[in-house]
Amino acid sequence: MITDEKNSPVPMAHIALYDSFKGAVSDANGMFELCGLVHDSVQIVVGHTSFYPQTIWVFKSKNEELNVKLQLKVLNTKEIEVVAHQKSIVSSYIPGKLNLSNKDILSIPGFMGSPDVLRSLQLLPGMQSVSEGNSGIYVRGGSPGQNYVLFDDIELMNPTHLMGIYSVFNPLLTDRVEFFKGNAPVHQSSRLASSILVSTQNRKTEESNWAGNIGNIITNLTYTGASSDNKWFFSTGFRRSYLDVLGYMAQPFLSDEDNYFKSNQYNFYDWNGKLNYSIGNSNLSLSWYLGNDHFFMTNEKHRVESFSDWGNQGVALVWKYLFKPNLSMNNTVSYSGYQSDFGAELEDGNMRFKTDYQQLQLKNSFVCTVGNSIWRWGMDASIYNVTPQNLEIAYVENSDYRLNEYTSLAVKPFLSNQYALNDQWTIYGGLALMYYKVQNVSGTSGQNTNDKAQIKPNVVSSVSYHPSHSSSVKASYAFNTQNIHLASIASIPLPSDIWMPSTTNLPLEFGHQFTLGYFKFLEKYNIQWGVEAYAKWMKNQLLLKLNVNNVEVEQFDENFYRGEAMAWGSEFYLNKQKGQFNFTVGYTLGWTKQRFDGINDGEWHDAKYDRRHDVNLQMTYQHNKKIDFGAVFIYASGNKATLPTGRYWIMGSIANDYAGVNNYRMPSYHRLDLSMNYHLESKVFNESVLSFSIINLYNRSNAYYIYYAIEGGEKDYEMSIKAKQVSLFPIMPSVSWRFKF
Repeated sequence: MITDEKNSPVPMAHIALYDSFKGAVSDANGMFELCGLVHDSVQIVVGHTSFYPQTIWVFKSKNEELNVKLQLKVLNTKEIEVVAHQKSIVSSYIPGKLNLSNKDILSIPGFMGSPDVLRSLQLLPGMQSVSEGNSGIYVRGGSPGQNYVLFDDIELMNPTHLMGIYSVFNPLLTDRVEFFKGNAPVHQSSRLASSILVSTQNRKTEESNWAGNIGNIITNLTYTGASSDNKWFFSTGFRRSYLDVLGYMAQPFLSDEDNYFKSNQYNFYDWNGKLNYSIGNSNLSLSWYLGNDHFFMTNEKHRVESFSDWGNQGVALVWKYLFKPNLSMNNTVSYSGYQSDFGAELEDGNMRFKTDYQQLQLKNSFVCTVGNSIWRWGMDASIYNVTPQNLEIAYVENSDYRLNEYTSLAVKPFLSNQYALNDQWTIYGGLALMYYKVQNVSGTSGQNTNDKAQIKPNVVSSVSYHPSHSSSVKASYAFNTQNIHLASIASIPLPSDIWMPSTTNLPLEFGHQFTLGYFKFLEKYNIQWGVEAYAKWMKNQLLLKLNVNNVEVEQFDENFYRGEAMAWGSEFYLNKQKGQFNFTVGYTLGWTKQRFDGINDGEWHDAKYDRRHDVNLQMTYQHNKKIDFGAVFIYASGNKATLPTGRYWIMGSIANDYAGVNNYRMPSYHRLDLSMNYHLESKVFNESVLSFSIINLYNRSNAYYIYYAIEGGEKDYEMSIKAKQVSLFPIMPSVSWRFKF
């Protein structure tokens, strides 16, 4: 354990073997682990930028607790510059893992003046770039419902605001992001495509208490504070958009008909925070999240009003206890919920569609270091209460109401081991057993509690070989399951998707994934690069079956197609993070296919999120202490869409002719974003930064969707058909102010 002179833990201290390339970094409690020690006695060096380094001898035979007390540096200098670099893609024992820091997130040009965590992730290889109005997260051919998103131990089902333009994560409070592309350790695997673990700050790192960002459409304000003895830490942040305010501001100048933001109102907010308490060997933290989006649209001419509300909420209580330096325990009790509500009021009736997802989870795990092994074991238990469809339809003369509610239980015990054979070889193996059962089904279609329990293993294994300290070869295999399905009911940008729990008719989704990669760090140029190849096959995929013939069904889970999908491709990653000029290049070449009985004659076809090429380039340049520049260029092959290949007259009506599903590739998506940060000198603020950005510099009209306009010809059966494209975001300059005090 690493502590200071006041016995407070020292996080981020670097521990390294004196004559080896092995090392570790202390965690928030000052704890660290060193594996693969071959000799009985070793010499280690403990260092930190704020403390004097210490060199000590460690003897394995003594088997005693190691406590290192560091002495604080007292320096009188004009300026100290600390430059650090982490060879994460080389040193990590799991392929497909990438990390983001708070600095990485804030360095990317912000959309409408606001930096964003999710948009930073979408620049990494393996995750598809953003599209016009698309809120989904697509990783290595997986669907949006196959991502496990954990925010301070709170699972979030829809982590986006404003149709995917912003994420729900507060960028000013985010400390780090861990991104696993389908190869996460078994205790962090709960979906087929990826695990995205977002952590906010759990300790005070600077003198500033207040921080904020004022952009074109969002205001963000955060507070962090700690007690004098550093036992208590508190942080919270609140964000609110004010697009709806523009409608009221424009009232004196525009009529209600011309005032777009008055008839089409949109706003969102989120509030999250953390309370952390440390005493002795215990650490207790309470985290929470609350957020909601609201959209309202009215058309007086056609007498139509529609609205959509969606949001997440959750809370997590975490207790960590250190029994001794090589044995710790972690307990988590959490609640998470997601709701969406879409409705429309028409002249002759109205409709309302609601979905509701709630989860109560208990997680317990132990970590024990024995020799060169790190053992982890525990169990997760969850109770789900899901209403995938709460549909109300009312007409002038009659009404219809349908409701289905599912209560289910999932239990997942797990065991894993990370073993360092020597300085070159590290292997990891994890095994979990998924037990899942629907406890009760209720609704207007009757009750059914005859669902059988489903039991499937989860397996994650990887091997890492380091021929030198600057290169590595990694391979992994993962067999994962998930007990919740996401099925889209329409290709509209609102969160109208159905979260459907697994049942006997809709078994657990499962998938195999193989990954092989080579990674290299060029010390002379401070550049790291890597190339990975992946292949995956997924079973029990879901697609909504439109009941156009009004066929009577006994249970709601009979309204879906079941199918399979496969994806394969390769990724290239190049990164430089030292000096005035830094850059990151990511390129993905991939294929995604799917097949459903009853669709496209049961043949394999491209998925709608199939993209052949995906290129992301991010650059930053530090001109001087006051001015820095940033640029992001994105290029991606268009998504697939189903469009008619012809039209014909039949009994006086126009009919469409289609040649397969997803038969058309949309135009390529590309744009260039630029930004400049100007750091102001201030006696009041510890940090004051003006950020100028331009999104879509060359005004590219990227396709939101394509439709066909049909003109005239009814008398002589002649048609004039023109394809038209709808785009959302033209060139958009913005300015924002980020501050700390």
